[in-house]
Amino acid sequence: MKQRLGLAIVLFCLIPALFAQQKVKQNAREDNASFMFTESQLNEDDDAAQSTSALVTSNNDVYLSNVGYLFSPMRFRVRGYDSQYNDMYINGIQFNDVETGRFSYGLIGGLNDATRNKEGISPFEVNNFTYGSIGGATNINLRASQYAAGSKLTLSGCNRNYILRGMYTYSTGLMKNGWAFTGSVGYRWANEGNIEGTFYNAFSYFLSAEKVFNSQHSISLSTWGAPTERGQQGASTEEAYYLANSHYYNPNWGYQNGKKRNARVVRSFEPSVVASWNFNIKDDMKLVTSAGFKYTSYGTSALGWNGNAADPRPDYYKKLPSSVFNVYNSVPTGEQLQQFNDLTDNWKNNKSTRQLDWDMMYFANEQANALDKETLYYVEERHNDQLAFNFSSVFNHTINDHNSYVAGIAVNSTKGMHFKKMKDLLGGQQYTDVDKFSVRDYGFNSSVIQNDLDNPDRRIGEGDKFGYNYNIFVNKQSAWLRYQGNSGSFNYFAAGKIGSTQMFRDGLMRNGRAPLKSLGSSGTAKFLEGGVKAGLTWILNGNHSFTVNAGYEDRAPLAYNSFIAPRIKNDFVKDLKTERIYSGDLTYNFNTPVVMGRITGYYTRFKNQVEMEAFYNDSEARFTYLSMNGIEKEHWGVEAAATFRLTSNLSLTAIGTWSEAKYMNNPVATRTYESESESNEDRVYAKGMRVNGTPLSAYSLAIDYNLKGWFLNLTGNYYHRVYLDFSSYRRLESVLKSDNEGAVDANGNIIGMSVPSQEKLDGGFMLDASIGKYIRLKNGKSISLNLSMNNILNNTDLRTGGYEQNRGDNKQNGELREYMFSKNSKYYYAPAFNAFLNIGYRF
Repeated sequence: MKQRLGLAIVLFCLIPALFAQQKVKQNAREDNASFMFTESQLNEDDDAAQSTSALVTSNNDVYLSNVGYLFSPMRFRVRGYDSQYNDMYINGIQFNDVETGRFSYGLIGGLNDATRNKEGISPFEVNNFTYGSIGGATNINLRASQYAAGSKLTLSGCNRNYILRGMYTYSTGLMKNGWAFTGSVGYRWANEGNIEGTFYNAFSYFLSAEKVFNSQHSISLSTWGAPTERGQQGASTEEAYYLANSHYYNPNWGYQNGKKRNARVVRSFEPSVVASWNFNIKDDMKLVTSAGFKYTSYGTSALGWNGNAADPRPDYYKKLPSSVFNVYNSVPTGEQLQQFNDLTDNWKNNKSTRQLDWDMMYFANEQANALDKETLYYVEERHNDQLAFNFSSVFNHTINDHNSYVAGIAVNSTKGMHFKKMKDLLGGQQYTDVDKFSVRDYGFNSSVIQNDLDNPDRRIGEGDKFGYNYNIFVNKQSAWLRYQGNSGSFNYFAAGKIGSTQMFRDGLMRNGRAPLKSLGSSGTAKFLEGGVKAGLTWILNGNHSFTVNAGYEDRAPLAYNSFIAPRIKNDFVKDLKTERIYSGDLTYNFNTPVVMGRITGYYTRFKNQVEMEAFYNDSEARFTYLSMNGIEKEHWGVEAAATFRLTSNLSLTAIGTWSEAKYMNNPVATRTYESESESNEDRVYAKGMRVNGTPLSAYSLAIDYNLKGWFLNLTGNYYHRVYLDFSSYRRLESVLKSDNEGAVDANGNIIGMSVPSQEKLDGGFMLDASIGKYIRLKNGKSISLNLSMNNILNNTDLRTGGYEQNRGDNKQNGELREYMFSKNSKYYYAPAFNAFLNIGYRF
């Protein structure tokens, strides 16, 4: 055992150095062309429940302990909340990215066995590690003494984003000398995943050491990371899917010298460490103090092109048959009809037509080299790197059997580093760091075109930073207190918190479009945060209870949304305020010998939200920033779940939710073009639009059977009311009025022209099943076998979401305009039939 332990310690000490050169960060949508999924949406692991919501680890709740895994193929979000409202803690330290608010599951990717010790809480649930967010929270316990002694080897095979996975975990348990060690390694791989043109290559490591000095004091240290490189899938239009004869067509790849190459590659690495001190002051008093550090490197590659080079994307709308003529209401000429038929035939029968043409791009650059001209095509890598430090201390005091309280403080300091660098010039020799859109508008002699005025006309080589380079600094401090008690048939709690957030941008390039506002500090924006909440549970008897909760919170805006055009200048969003959140729910809980579950009604109101979009504007051929401020949203609905114990071996579980989540006003907007220095005030007509990318209605019926170590599950899920991510640009007041058909009344509502409706996607049914066996061996050893199968009926028509492109003909009215909008939308589909075989051996 000592030899194995020594080898594990040496290995884990070397791992961070071996992978120090790899890169990563949590993903956020940068533009419509680069719409991507975060690790939390990939549904890549057999326990994908953790990838959907922080709530899914709530062990005592039939609804929350099931919906995350059951509905994960449709990227279901509990109550429609954005994932920024789900808090993720590791050993008491919050690991959400403070810029985007979200937790990157790539941080712990491939460490399933190491991260199984977790506590999940619902939005108002009493706990001992956090004040809690409206979306709930999860705390992963990585203390070495909490792992069972022994080894576990896991081998997996599947047809998902990766096809093979291996994990090995070893733990000493708490030894007589007070030490405990746990280590884990994992590897996930696919030369090509379930989507053509994708690939997966990921290593993961974890090491935890803990020293228990006595009954009062223990110190633990944990470190982990998961360096990953993966090729991505891209969304496309229904026309492209039809012509490719597949809803899983991927436009992100093409052949280069006969080999597949993906243009959208993510490289990610987030080495992290947490140190914790547990101090049991008395039997009824405990202090847990932790400090954590995380370095995030996240790079996403993307194609770029210069000058008059043609758009290389195979599904660019001008390359599709529908671009030849309006098939909806016009009669084509003979020439147009022939061109339409030729394009259709090529798309359907010539695979190279619907993929990237790498050889063409290399050839074009060779021609440019021969003429001593600028590189036409290249691959850039957009980086969102980060350094983050966190500190937390939580004090628990049990006053008596009926009263207790918990108090905590937390501090976070984060530096976000945003830049792009040249990854591959594709054989080109010259690239000058100027803005191509500004060159078109102002000419080569204008200083406006310079991305870096202090280094004008700088030649860029592979590995050089260019385009933009800036840092975002965010500092947060908070303190909270919660009291809980019980009296007779009533349990109750009351809690409050106060905090502050400071943020500023530090520009590292003096941009020609904003020479006085791009370099140096933006100045600091400061926000005072706080919140209160309370809850009361009335226990009728041991089988029935009612719970009512209510809360209010002031929350600082996210740094990601707080700047008008962060790539080029320091300006904050005008009239930036703290977000206000009002929330409450009412629950009936039941637990009888035959059935257990709950029914909950909830309501949440958001005010003063801020959203920012960055995208290439096809209609105006310019890169555009669109910031919305003062957004109001309303979320409400019903959740219900029940498990019926039909026999000692057979149970039936029914789950359902119907929810509403929509915009309640038309927020103020600021539009900025990357080729201009000025910003334009506007308004987005978003009232009535729904939150996108999640089913607002979902229902499930499952049968579970177990006997003598065997278990069998059969589940049917139905999804409904999934809405497409609407284009804010298309609903700008200035865009809607551009044809002079519309006017605005005294209340700010458009008259004489309707606002485009939001597309609601068709619902659908999915059947899943799993079968497994647990085998006990001698001397405490065991084997676990599990085969899970999703979408057995192979429903390939279930759309999980997508987005409207910022292009369309607003001058068309009614049915024609709706057709034009939907034709330009891009969609994602739920995975086709897939299976996951997992074999675990514990020894």
